[in-house]
Parts: sequence; C-alpha cells; structure tokens
Amino acid sequence: MLMLKKHFKTNARGQLIIGDISVGELVERFGSPLYVMDEQRIRENYRRFYKAFSDRWPSVLVCYALKANSNSAIVKILQSEQAGADVSSENELNIALRAGIHGSKMVFNGNHKNHQELDLSVSNNVLINVDNFQELEAVNKIGAKLKRKARISFRVNPDIKVPTHPYLATGLRESKFGFDVAGGKAMEAYQMASRMENVEVVGIHANIGSQILEPAPFEEEAEKIMELVAEIKDFGVYISHVDFGGGLGIPYKPEEKELLPDNVAERVVGVVKRMVEKKDLPKPILIFEPGRYIVGDAGILLARVGYVKERPEMPTWISLDAGMNALIRPALYGAYHHIEVANKMTAKNEISYNVAGPLCESGDFLGKDRKLPKVVQGDLVAVFDVGAYGLAMSSQHTAQPRPAMVLVNGKKAEVVRKRETFEDLTRLDQIPEWLK
Repeated sequence: MLMLKKHFKTNARGQLIIGDISVGELVERFGSPLYVMDEQRIRENYRRFYKAFSDRWPSVLVCYALKANSNSAIVKILQSEQAGADVSSENELNIALRAGIHGSKMVFNGNHKNHQELDLSVSNNVLINVDNFQELEAVNKIGAKLKRKARISFRVNPDIKVPTHPYLATGLRESKFGFDVAGGKAMEAYQMASRMENVEVVGIHANIGSQILEPAPFEEEAEKIMELVAEIKDFGVYISHVDFGGGLGIPYKPEEKELLPDNVAERVVGVVKRMVEKKDLPKPILIFEPGRYIVGDAGILLARVGYVKERPEMPTWISLDAGMNALIRPALYGAYHHIEVANKMTAKNEISYNVAGPLCESGDFLGKDRKLPKVVQGDLVAVFDVGAYGLAMSSQHTAQPRPAMVLVNGKKAEVVRKRETFEDLTRLDQIPEWLK
C-alpha cells in the first residue's frame, strides 16, 4: 500500500519529490545513503503543535526535544520559530545555546545528570527536572557554590499505562524515571526542597511515554498532575510551570490514524482550566516537549539497491547500502518504517521483498515482507518517517560511516551533516607504545 503524506509529491518520471527536489537529483549531488530533512515540514509541524495549545491557554512553552534529532541546523530552525529546548546531556544543552535558545527557555531531563551538567544548567538558568533525592542535594550544593538559586521542577511518576512499545513507556511506576507519586516520594521531595536555601521550586514534570496515538493517556496525565499541583499548594508551594512532557506520536503504518495536537490540547487544557478554577490555583505556564511529532515525518532515508537475491517460495532479499547502522529502530524495537522504491513511485507494489542492510548481522534489516515494484540493482529506496531517532541513534557498526544529512527548503538543498570518512572513524584510535 502506497503511503505518501501530503508534503511529498512525485514527478512525471515516477520519482519521489521532497521539497521541490527529486530524490534522484539529491543522491546524484550528495551520494548514498542519505538522510534528507524538509525544513518547511518541520516548521509546519511546530506551528501546528504550538497553535493547538496557545489557542486554548495564554502561557505555553514548546520545548523541542533534542534527543529526537540534535543536528545544529534542525535546532536552529526551531530556535527561529521561538521554540525552547528539552535537553538531556551537556552536549545537547550546548547545541541549544549555540543555536541561540536562551537557558530560561530550556528544561533539562534525565535520571543521571552529572555535576558538570548541573553546573552548566544552573549557570544558564535552565529549569532542571530533578529525578531523585541525591540529585536534589547536588543541585542545592551547586546553587550555593554559584551563589544563585537553581530553578527546579520535580519529575513525578504518575503510573500511567500507555499503548506503546515497553521501551517507550516512561510513566509506569516500575520505570526508572521520576519520584513515585503513589508511594509518597513526590510530595516528600517538594517538602524537602521547600526548606532548601539554594533552590527555587517552580514546577512539576511528567512524561508518560512516546509514540502515543490516543488522547486518553494525556488526559489522565493532566488529571493526576493537576491534582498534585493542588496538594502541593496546601503546604505553601505554588507551581508556576506545569510540564506535561512529550509523547505525541506519528502514523508510521498505512493503517495508523494521526492524532492531531488539537485533540490532545482540547482534553489537556480542559483539565487544567477546570482544576485551576476548582482549586483556586494560579494559572501556570504549560510546557510541552515534542520531538518525534516535530521532525519525525520531515525526514527520509535514501539508500541504493546493491544486490537482489531470489529465494524459491520465499520473499526475495534486496540489499541496500544502509541498514541498522543508519536506522536501528526496526532491529531494536521491531519498529515499522514505510518503504517505497523512490524511482518507481507510480509502479504497482506487487512483489514481496525483505529489505536488508550491508552488515554481518541477521538482525540487519529495515523491513520484511514488503510489497514493492520489481526491484533491480541501482534502484533507489526511500525509508519514511526517519527524522526522529534515525541519525540520532545511528552507529558505526562494522566500521560503516554514518550517512550525510541534507536539509531541503523548496528548491534549495545543503548538507547539514557531512558524511563520515575513514579518518572520522579512526581519528580517536591510539596504538599503545608496546604495539608499535
């Protein structure tokens, strides 16, 4: 089944068009394998998400989750849209700062923030979503050392089950993330912090998971978080920032239905409005941390067919010049990414193929039992919806260089990450003296 989202087109030759450029031209200019990102699609996705919530609530901050795709050009696009940043490492924080995002528009997430990361966060007025009691103590000490109050929220674990892959469910009670609500640890954290001299408690944070395509879990999250906000107010701590995390998914499979941000915003903001009025709460700034929704469907991976191997009474194997080294999600999660032959978009998909990469691993595949037109050597394959967690999770397995990334804006295209070389793969290696 052909699955072509509205920001893609085909030309008279049956070639896939991204932006206003054919994939054949892109590979001819920049080589293969190749990640391609569509700037206009990124902007459209961000604006749609932001508008859904800002139309319904006066104070909204959308912090782009750099873990989805931390390329500097991508982050610069979001900075130009006035987005904030959700970061989870020192390097992500520095990428966001270099792109021009002010620290006051950033949140720092994660269950293991080292002292250098915390120091940098406090120095730049980043909102730290504290994950455990020892981290709280560390932040307080760093605040004292820097002679400034650290802005903090607490990541709480609301124990919400979501329809997603187990590895992507982060709001379950057994998850490694956050302060347990049911066991009373979340309230204990707020009470402890309220007595500390070098922290300013401004917020609450939760993230229930990723790739969620139903609105109900987000509504349940809002109910539980706003109940906590009301309880916290009872002992004199007023929450000014409520961070609902990310999690809004995208349809990867042809049969999956898109969950519109408007549908999520209607439910979440509805809960916030009701609880603010019912519990006489100050109107908070609402923070959201989308990553996949913003960049996921803006990216494709182009790969060249090297070999075709027919098997009697079994799907034919085709081997590409990109595999799990370039896109690990199918091997790691069993994730589905739609695949088309990018130079035969108008041909009928009627032959079953397994799509493999070049690595010496049986798990090195991008898709199995996919209906495609007749595939021959030299054909160009497009793997869709790879803008999030594609290049960001790639590797150099079997010393394969990571692909280049190109940014397309209409008829313009430019490399935003160079293709790795042999020198890139080996420049950090050192031979000990006794082997020389």
